Amino acid sequence: MKPAPAPKKTVVVIEDQTAIRELVMEMLESRGKYSAVGSTADGAEGVALVLKLKPDVLILDILLPGISGIEVLRRLHHTLPTLRVLIFSAKTAKQLAHGLLQEGVCGFVNKSAPLSELREALDAVAEGKNWFTPSYHKAIIDAQQSSESQVDEKGGALSGREREIAVLLAQSHSSKEVANRLNISAKTVENHRTNLMRKLGVHDVAGVIRYVIRQGLYDPSEQP
Repeated sequence: MKPAPAPKKTVVVIEDQTAIRELVMEMLESRGKYSAVGSTADGAEGVALVLKLKPDVLILDILLPGISGIEVLRRLHHTLPTLRVLIFSAKTAKQLAHGLLQEGVCGFVNKSAPLSELREALDAVAEGKNWFTPSYHKAIIDAQQSSESQVDEKGGALSGREREIAVLLAQSHSSKEVANRLNISAKTVENHRTNLMRKLGVHDVAGVIRYVIRQGLYDPSEQP
């Protein structure tokens, strides 16, 4: 009697580019050992989807509408500590190292890599192993030795709401626009803005932007 086949690993994909998201979903289903249980283009929707479905693996982009992939990681990290996360991003490992250093990701693949590399990384992560492009390890060492680490440590004290507001400010949204997007009052936005700038030790929005870019939360070069 043949042993029962191993249950398929469930996977959620959070990726804002429709063609890439659909290709990854098709790749998952074609391999037979994975079940693509959900996908979305939006970071906040992705958090809700993962909390609802509790997949084995999350394939996650970093630059997303709304909240960033790093903020998605922060929101899921303590609630689902066993979730295996594979970062699939067009950003380089060097650019992301500061933001991913403390988030416990299991793998990193750049979108410029061949599809075979994504398959290899996915298999490793799904089996409980870690898989990183070699440049990631060097980026982590560089990040630890960076003279900017003091600012990043300060940024670690930001609340989730403060990080959201920091990203929106970096995207040139006014306090009123931020309030409308987050469904809070403009006064509350101003209070959060004052607190996050104090925590970062900066005195203007330019300092907030530098922090957000360094953390990999926002890339102005990729905006229209």
